[in-house]
Amino acid sequence: MMEPCEFLQGFDYFQGSEVTYIYSCILLAAVPLVVAGAGYATVKFQNSRRRHFKTKQEENNNGRSVDKMMVKEWLHQNHKRIVKVKFGPNQELSTVNRKGEKMRKVSLNGVDSLMVEVTQDPRRKPMVMIRPPKDHDMVLEFDTEAARRKFIYKLEQFMYSQRKTVEKVHTYKEQMLANAETKERRQKRLEHFFREAYELTFGLKPGEEKRNFDDATSDVVMVMRTSLSKKEFAGALGMKPDDIFVRRMFNIVDKDSDGRISFQEFLDTVVLFSKGTTDDKLRIIFDMCDNDRNGVIDKGELSEMLRSLVAIAKTNTVSNKEVEDLIDEMFSSSGIDHKESLTYDDFKLMMREYKGDFIAIGLDCKGAKQNFLTPSSNVARMTSFHISEIKMKNRHWTLKKYDSVATFMEENRQNVFYLFVFYVITIALFVERFIHYSFMAEHTDLRHIMGVGIAITRGAAASLSFCYSLLLLTMSRNLLTKLKDFSFQQYIPIDSHIQFHKIVACTALFFSILHTCGHLVNFYHMSTQPVENLRCLTMEVAFSSDQKPTVGYWLFQTLTGLTGVSLFVIMCIIFIFAHPIIRRKAYKFFWSTHQLYIFLYILSLLHGLARLTGSPRFWLFFIGPGIVYTLDKIISLRTRYMELDIIETELLPSDVVKVKFYRPPNFKYLSGQWVRLSCTAFRQSEYHSFTLTSAPHENYLSCHIKAQGPWTWKLRKFFDPHNYVHDDDNPPKIRLEGPYGGGNQDWYKFEVAVMVGGGIGVTPYASILNDLVFGTSTNRYSGVACKKVYFLWICPTHRQFEWFIDVLRDVERKDVTNVLEMHIFITQFFHKFDLRTTMLYICENHFQRLSKRSMFTGLKAINHFGRPDMPSFLKFVQKKHSYVSKIGVFSCGPNPLTRSISTACEQVNRGRRLPYFIHHFENFG
Repeated sequence: MMEPCEFLQGFDYFQGSEVTYIYSCILLAAVPLVVAGAGYATVKFQNSRRRHFKTKQEENNNGRSVDKMMVKEWLHQNHKRIVKVKFGPNQELSTVNRKGEKMRKVSLNGVDSLMVEVTQDPRRKPMVMIRPPKDHDMVLEFDTEAARRKFIYKLEQFMYSQRKTVEKVHTYKEQMLANAETKERRQKRLEHFFREAYELTFGLKPGEEKRNFDDATSDVVMVMRTSLSKKEFAGALGMKPDDIFVRRMFNIVDKDSDGRISFQEFLDTVVLFSKGTTDDKLRIIFDMCDNDRNGVIDKGELSEMLRSLVAIAKTNTVSNKEVEDLIDEMFSSSGIDHKESLTYDDFKLMMREYKGDFIAIGLDCKGAKQNFLTPSSNVARMTSFHISEIKMKNRHWTLKKYDSVATFMEENRQNVFYLFVFYVITIALFVERFIHYSFMAEHTDLRHIMGVGIAITRGAAASLSFCYSLLLLTMSRNLLTKLKDFSFQQYIPIDSHIQFHKIVACTALFFSILHTCGHLVNFYHMSTQPVENLRCLTMEVAFSSDQKPTVGYWLFQTLTGLTGVSLFVIMCIIFIFAHPIIRRKAYKFFWSTHQLYIFLYILSLLHGLARLTGSPRFWLFFIGPGIVYTLDKIISLRTRYMELDIIETELLPSDVVKVKFYRPPNFKYLSGQWVRLSCTAFRQSEYHSFTLTSAPHENYLSCHIKAQGPWTWKLRKFFDPHNYVHDDDNPPKIRLEGPYGGGNQDWYKFEVAVMVGGGIGVTPYASILNDLVFGTSTNRYSGVACKKVYFLWICPTHRQFEWFIDVLRDVERKDVTNVLEMHIFITQFFHKFDLRTTMLYICENHFQRLSKRSMFTGLKAINHFGRPDMPSFLKFVQKKHSYVSKIGVFSCGPNPLTRSISTACEQVNRGRRLPYFIHHFENFG
């Protein structure tokens, strides 16, 4: 009659919290994924807006909309791509991809009729092949017959509007694809064409295996049937078909004058350049200049060739009169000034002093890896910086390794020291809190309730509090700029504050994630405790006698939980939107989300007020940096809302716009410093950083801004004369913050300085060089250490930055003490042993002797082709100025440029010789 016996069961205190806990973890894990998706969508949205604006602008410029249609382009058997075919606006067909980038253009100039092959296979997808007379074929595939009819109708209407006709031919798919000469197939044939020519001339490369007989035979047959058109020959030379140089060289190589270059004709040219004598190569140049083939070169023919070389160099600084004077000087220097034309012997006499330059001459073609030169003939032209060979002692590899490590530590000693101090403090704060809550706080019963998780979270909290507070100091720009005025700034790497900001932020992110994960574990432990165990946890929270707090209570009903979840969301938004891609493509979204830092610090101060696990400590770390940062922001307000009138704007080549505006009263700055600008014409709260190009002694301010991001493009288009509408009632004005210290402003502290500018990175030197020559010519800098400055300008072509040539011309005129030496390097050019480069080198040499200035720029500065050999140049400077202990190297430009300069400094410093090079840099773009 007894009741059944029940098994004893324990009480699960976590009961009722399972679902909340799981969903809370999923929610927190999903936040970064959602924010990352939002960032990706933002970038796509901005790209789409830019493409739409670009299309609309093209239509406005053309005065009418361009007809277009989406199709599939057949490239080869295994590859098709979706493209948009555009009809017009000029006499051309073009294809663009989904991003709006032009993939191909088919010119219809000089074409009366266009042949179109149409497939007639009823069970296969309809296709069309367009056969331009002077270009490779375009094969298009359609999903339906109706789509193809629509395309052909659009094509016929477009051709009719251009007064041209379409000739349709019906064929079968297999036959059409077999005969299609697409770009890929043509490119493959041209690759075989070049490869066979080089292989027959130079033999196999080291490590290259010989192809099997069957493949080789088929390739040779295909190559022997291939010939180059003038357009393909010009493309191989990287030039335009109508260039004089291309026409003359094509006529020389095309010996049978049939309008095509056969394989044998091209092979003969390769052999001549690789193994021919100097006389053979001089004969080619002579024949190129002898346009009428009468055996002599008159001054008119030589003038025409020189002008074509000037066009190759993309410069317009040489007038026809100067070309005539140059020719007269070349005749006079050879002792034949009494003649009006040159025989071949006279031409050899004129070129006698450059005979050594023709030993290693070639013709730079695509695919010509050896530039038609054998290793034995590859004699480099002497560089402009002559240094005798420095004999190095044979040292053991361990000593060389020690020198390398020691040099690296010397060059980066400040960065290494401060990073070491930062991480020692951060880890020490973590360890101190970890030990305290593990062993020193047993009386609070926290470790008994939460386990080791409480020690980890409190340690992480101390470290991230220090990191987030330190972030404010790294962005106190006025403080950092002011520190540069004091002598002890040489012991602080102030120029690296942005890099240090990123390192501290990533460290704060790590401890924030650790802190979040630790609290998820802690809240789980707290939810599994009986109410009796929680009564001694904290006096700040009171529970009813029968109330059992759940995970939902700790996360969403306490100040600590709510602020913690909010902080996690804000942190994810700030860090993900600070990604370089989002920062570059959608800067305003990066800047707007970064302003959430205000809420991050407010919530951090509130986060510990509930005192669930102890007294709040964040304010101890925050109060000092917070006050400094607040004062720094207040100082920036002195000019932030001051609207400055724009004096003038000018659109310059290479998408650069010059903005010249009034200088605020009592506005003092140093050359090389930068400001943050906004324009009242659009989004006044959006500021961007730009280097001042005006010198400190000038009574106005100016910036040269390259259009790269959304805001800079908007600024350039706004001030475009075609778009700009003058509004006298509400003219656009400039607002600025600053000035702020830059990496280049310390140039005057070195007795010898080397400055390297690349691309738009020359902007700081427009101010520095003007300031330098003004100060030295007026004795303003009589007490300044700087006595010699070497300036190296690295640019693709002169034409891209013509405005800077005007700056350099003004600087040269003012440089009465010869404190400045300039060298210009043109990188977007042919190989330094190329025939065109050699001919330009000869003309430049004569022009320099005649007019004491460059043929390309009109400056005294020396021109070079290709990129500078920085280690050799630094060794040259090191030997010439061995009396100083250190030389400042300043560079500004793209990342690859500054990295190469840093590598060169490290390489030269490794020799453990004085003077020692100290590198300061800024990255643009």
